Amino acid sequence: MRTTLSLDKDWSFNLGEVDSGAGLSHNDIYSGSKAGAVKGVPQSDFDVSAWETVTLPHDWSVRLPFDPSGSPSWGYKPKGKAWYRKAFFLPKQYEGRQLTITFEGAAKDAYVYFNGSLIKRNFTAYAPFTVDVSDRAFFDSRPNVLAVFVDADGFEGWWYEGAGLYRSVRLDVKDRVNIAENGIFVKGEKRADKWVANISLDICNTTYEDKSVTVLCRITDKQTHEQAAEYKFHTFTYKMDTVTKSMLLYIPDPKLWDIDSPNLYECEVQLLDGETVLDNAAVTFGLRTIRFDADKGFFLNGRSVRIYGTCNHQDHGGLGVALPESVIRYRITRLKQMGSNAYRCAHGIVHKALLDECDRQGMLVLDENRSFETSEDCLEQLRTMVRRDRNHPSVIMYSIFNEEPLQGTKNGALMAQRMIYEIKKLDDSRLVTGAINGGVLEDEGCADILDVCGINYIMDSYDKLHEKHPELCIIGSETTSTFAVRDCYKTDREKHLFSNYDEDPADWGATVRQTWDIIRHRDYAAGAFIWTGFDYLGEPTPFEWPSVSSFFGMMDICGFAKDGYYMCKAYFSDEPVVHVLPHWNFTGHEGEMIRVMSHTNCEQAELFVNSRSLGRKDIDIDKQAYWEVPFEAGELKLVGYRGGKAVGEDIRRTAGKATRIVLQPFERAIKNDGVDMAVINVIALDENGNEVTDFEQSVTLVCDGGEVVASSNGDPNCHEDFTSASRSLFHGKAQFIVRCKVCCKRLALTGECEGVSCQPIELDIIEAQPENYAESVFDSYIPGWSVSTRLFDSMPDIANLKNDPTDNNSFEPVNIAAGTPQRLSDCIGKFALYTASVNIPQSINGKPPILHFSALWGKCSVYLNRQLIGQAEGYWNTVSLDCAVPEGVSGRCELIVCVESTTKYGFGVCGSVMMR
Repeated sequence: MRTTLSLDKDWSFNLGEVDSGAGLSHNDIYSGSKAGAVKGVPQSDFDVSAWETVTLPHDWSVRLPFDPSGSPSWGYKPKGKAWYRKAFFLPKQYEGRQLTITFEGAAKDAYVYFNGSLIKRNFTAYAPFTVDVSDRAFFDSRPNVLAVFVDADGFEGWWYEGAGLYRSVRLDVKDRVNIAENGIFVKGEKRADKWVANISLDICNTTYEDKSVTVLCRITDKQTHEQAAEYKFHTFTYKMDTVTKSMLLYIPDPKLWDIDSPNLYECEVQLLDGETVLDNAAVTFGLRTIRFDADKGFFLNGRSVRIYGTCNHQDHGGLGVALPESVIRYRITRLKQMGSNAYRCAHGIVHKALLDECDRQGMLVLDENRSFETSEDCLEQLRTMVRRDRNHPSVIMYSIFNEEPLQGTKNGALMAQRMIYEIKKLDDSRLVTGAINGGVLEDEGCADILDVCGINYIMDSYDKLHEKHPELCIIGSETTSTFAVRDCYKTDREKHLFSNYDEDPADWGATVRQTWDIIRHRDYAAGAFIWTGFDYLGEPTPFEWPSVSSFFGMMDICGFAKDGYYMCKAYFSDEPVVHVLPHWNFTGHEGEMIRVMSHTNCEQAELFVNSRSLGRKDIDIDKQAYWEVPFEAGELKLVGYRGGKAVGEDIRRTAGKATRIVLQPFERAIKNDGVDMAVINVIALDENGNEVTDFEQSVTLVCDGGEVVASSNGDPNCHEDFTSASRSLFHGKAQFIVRCKVCCKRLALTGECEGVSCQPIELDIIEAQPENYAESVFDSYIPGWSVSTRLFDSMPDIANLKNDPTDNNSFEPVNIAAGTPQRLSDCIGKFALYTASVNIPQSINGKPPILHFSALWGKCSVYLNRQLIGQAEGYWNTVSLDCAVPEGVSGRCELIVCVESTTKYGFGVCGSVMMR
């Protein structure tokens, strides 16, 4: 059976490069050129006691102070270089099995070391990657050391990309005959009046023998847990090879996946040897049909569906790109509440958890590749994306590029053709697009190659392209780009502020209303993705410092709605939407004329001020209605009408002085696994419960049983510390992300703010199910042991022992954790020398280091830099020994153990040696 171990906990982290301590002598270079001999951090004796301990996902860049001399593209956040290191034990029972380590995402250039060897270089922040460590793993008492050097100074995008191991890392333990990584593909197909699951299965045989296995495939309804289909067959696999098998399973009375009813199935596959399960894996999938029509747009399960999409980057307020599943769930929920039904992954391979959530909530996905290149590295990233994501029913298209200089050229078309071929080899059930912002009408360009032509902005080209290519499907892959700051109603460019009246598009963009006016009057346009659903760090267009995040979102970086959110909802929803802006908090400006605007999809809207009607107006959704109203404190109300009947209303009331703040959790429960996080929104209210939009004092969130991981407030010009438990409110709102302690029974939250009260809240604790974590190691183990190739008849003179730097053969490597070498048997009275080079820290946890020998056999003398520091005698059994490091000794030292044999059964250093 397959076992998956999380490697997310107990990483040691150091920001900056580290001196490896490698010398230039012949012996240094000779020994450092061997397997497992990379010096410094990758070695088990490297001292990380002073490093920070972190839990993944982890983004170090977001934690650093803003730097006004930095790049506006990255939100003025520094990047840099850093090391991650984790040591862990593996039980003996895993020996002989296949072990792979998967990194879901590392930003950006990652150099992965395992037990002293460089095993992987990865140069993209977006694609997951897997390394096989089967032949390098240690078991039982010898620790495994996984070290990752991350260089984040490079970039792939012009937005905030983060830095570090910002997604999860796991270890999979499998039989040598197993189901390949992403090796199950279930393609739901409707054949005549029946639905079938067309399953492709990749089986890996990593042994050196041909093997026969039995395959059991079972499909289960994820909602009811009822079995829908089962199939069993025998197959043959060849040594060190992968075989692909196909099967069809009929599914009776299928429940289709749809945006309003996202029904899911699970396909579980087992490989058996007789009755023994060798491996097991499962994927979630859905049954649905998708079709793009060049005249009528997109069809889901046979019905026309307009794609109401948003483009989004990965980061979220305060967390950077290191998002847990709960925050991803919050973001997709907020988009669904806006009425959006589609998500564009701009502009790179997203976290698998996001696709899982889109599957569960019924959100269509435009799955986007990062690099428009046909190098083997980039093609492999593309294949990885397709193989990983092809089971997700939410994914309806793959995008191979965004705004590329070669998009309108023959070279670009040739590259696109190659990439489309690679995709269709792995998944021919979806169409391929690219996001073109120029050259869309050029002959022999990418528009001639794509299944669906994505157009970024240049909306006046829609009709021209449709006329030139009436057979081509078209979608607005990126549109709008309009500026707004939450709860701001007067544009002031000097202060870097934009109003919410849907009137400040970028030079290349359009307002929300202009966008959907164009799209909804063109049936051939399948829909559009607006830029963006959420604000994001970086790209503070049209400004630079002090602005650090974007202004494009329908929501701010915390997910608080701007007014454009409701304008989108009016377009996206069939049910009545009634929203009025602005807020009605203009105390001190009595009599001043205030522009009032509707955001509604109703036929008519009527405005009331303190119960007085200011008139009912007919609504053109693309124009909306305006009133010029002299401000008077009280109530502003907009009523929407359909068929002459009131069907909805929205009310704004003038707020008084803030008297309290409320804590509003997105979800009332949190797991006590030390990983799960909760989103806590903070809102200032007056004594009547009205939102106080001019309240901007700081709030400190006190967590009893947990900690504040991040805080933010949605202000694109704010430079406060994202990691602080204190945060100023922006226009009366802020947000905290909290995590509870492992196994805590109570998480109580209280907000502290001068002059106002806060009612404490408690989150319900979900007892975390035991998750398999690799057993972490915190001691430093001394690696690189050698034993003398010849035995001595008498005790060697350690003080005068020659140390020829060119002698590579008087000592041979030895695995002390494996016990005594066979050649050291039947050697009574003989002497052997064990040596190791060890890096001695000045202290460990504030105390002088101790060298702990777990198993010595024979008469043993231990020398550090030729100075005797300890002795032990183990005649018939091994003994342990603790040796204190002499005062003042630190740095790279020579460790020698002289052992005299006392029995014919063996002698020597027979177990791990560590520093405590």
